[in-house]
Amino acid sequence: MATLTIRNLPEEVRDRLRRAAAERGRSMEEEARQALAERYRSQLTAEEVLRRLSQLNPDKKKAGRSRIAASELLLASRRLESLVESDLISRREKAAWDRRLDEGNVSLADVEQFAAKKYHWPSKK
Repeated sequence: MATLTIRNLPEEVRDRLRRAAAERGRSMEEEARQALAERYRSQLTAEEVLRRLSQLNPDKKKAGRSRIAASELLLASRRLESLVESDLISRREKAAWDRRLDEGNVSLADVEQFAAKKYHWPSKK
């Protein structure tokens, strides 16, 4: 591990560091170490995150993951959950849709079409 000495640190910064360290029950050195590590830690690219996730779930079909983006999967899941909360579909029906989403057999547009049939949105005047 490397050692770093910081000279001429403004008093305001030192005071804020001291308060933050005290709030977290750490030394000032540990607080500074954590702040620097968080700021300069290597950031993963989206591709690297997906690659690591696929390694965690090797039994998942690649076709399923490529059919719907993670953001669309989240939106589709939330849309289905809102249908359940509105008592427009059952938990069992949502689970069936979730399986189809996981397998990559449906898209966000499919879920939106399904939701539109179940929920009649108020018309705009």
